[in-house]
Amino acid sequence: MLSRRMPFPRVPCRIWLPQLGERDAYGNEAVSFNEDPDIVTECSYAPGDRRPDTSDDIEDGRPHGDELRVTFFLPKTLDADLRGALIQAVPTDDAHMAALRFSVVGDPHSYMRDATPGDMSWSVEGVRFDG
Repeated sequence: MLSRRMPFPRVPCRIWLPQLGERDAYGNEAVSFNEDPDIVTECSYAPGDRRPDTSDDIEDGRPHGDELRVTFFLPKTLDADLRGALIQAVPTDDAHMAALRFSVVGDPHSYMRDATPGDMSWSVEGVRFDG
């Protein structure tokens, strides 16, 4: 199958994979991340359009309950387990976006590479909670 370049602009993209540590007294593994990204690639991104349906996420420690969701589109060549990862798009023309890291939501997988037109087959949702 002929693969054509997706027409969306690309920016550098950094991904940190979770490093699992020892288990605590409750059986939970401590998660840490390397200082440098584990994967450096390119991506396209778009702000998410989901909003909380209620104000349930507003609480004493988070009076504003801000949530930012972004969808990252990654190349077919990526072969990684992104569950629990951090992701960062680094556009040269948007310093605010380039400064943000997002937690990957769920356990994303690539769409079938041979059945996906273009050269991007991953759609990965990232979320950042502030406030």
